[in-house]
Amino acid sequence: MDLRQTIFKAQHIKLPPLEQSETDGKDWSPLPWSLYFETQRTVSVSDTNFNVYASGTDNSGPIFVLHHGAGHSGLTFGLTSKHIYNSDPQSYTVVAPDFRGHGATTGNNQNDLSLDRMVDDLVGLFDALFPNNRREVVVVGHSMGGAIAAHAVSSKRIQNVRGLVLIDIVEGSAMDSLPSIPMFINARPQTFESVESAIRWHIESNSIQNHESARLSVPSLLVPINDGKRMTWRTQLLPTEKYWKEWYSGLSKTFVSAPTAKLLVLAGTDRLDKELLIAQMQGKFQLEVLPLAGHTVQEDLPDRVGDIVVLFWKRNRPLNIPVTRL
Repeated sequence: MDLRQTIFKAQHIKLPPLEQSETDGKDWSPLPWSLYFETQRTVSVSDTNFNVYASGTDNSGPIFVLHHGAGHSGLTFGLTSKHIYNSDPQSYTVVAPDFRGHGATTGNNQNDLSLDRMVDDLVGLFDALFPNNRREVVVVGHSMGGAIAAHAVSSKRIQNVRGLVLIDIVEGSAMDSLPSIPMFINARPQTFESVESAIRWHIESNSIQNHESARLSVPSLLVPINDGKRMTWRTQLLPTEKYWKEWYSGLSKTFVSAPTAKLLVLAGTDRLDKELLIAQMQGKFQLEVLPLAGHTVQEDLPDRVGDIVVLFWKRNRPLNIPVTRL
């Protein structure tokens, strides 16, 4: 189910889920980040203290940088990160930050989610984590995070990028969906009685289809209300509406022209706009379609996404061919 289908469901909120799930008797308690990452640390860049989850930071192999979408957090990649890291824990590094205005990240100007500011954040955070980097890098972004990743890679401000991965974001469908997104946001519950009730809502509404991932990621999306008895959204999305168009406008061209190998992972029925369709036919990027996933593809099918990303890097890494002297 892609973003347009999600919005359609919000417009017809009384419709039952596409697949009924048995939720009674399930454990809705939160899961700790430490089951999925080795470390959690604060990294200060400019006016922001970024909360960063990571594994394998002392390794010397490829670095996988994972940028979440609007309203999510680094923990949306928790299961995917663990799967990538476990593919080669002696070599791989995975990094999944909470970006400005999200998760446990704090600082000034947290409501400034402009494209330029977010790109500066990604580049500045990478430089702080990996100064003078010479290791190969794969930058992965989901939804809005894909737009930030594409612009950062295209600017050539991150060194040694070997691959760019966009997850469930296409300029054409994103731009078409913009007028309906406020309706989708307003259709969500504005408060929850508890973290457990929020986890359950995400599963029963099909916002997230993976029970384990919901237990990990959803708590980071919430903050307590002043009365201390209820929870509300950590990131208020409607005030960011003024930035939505700039996130996605021109994204297809930016993605196709990025000076690295490119991979687009879509949730089934999303459509390629004209520029992407032509580029895909010309073999300018790899396309993977996962029709069983929802918009949060990396949460619904984390092992599959992890395998796709790792194989993509392996396919595009440089060959070390020994030189034979005659």
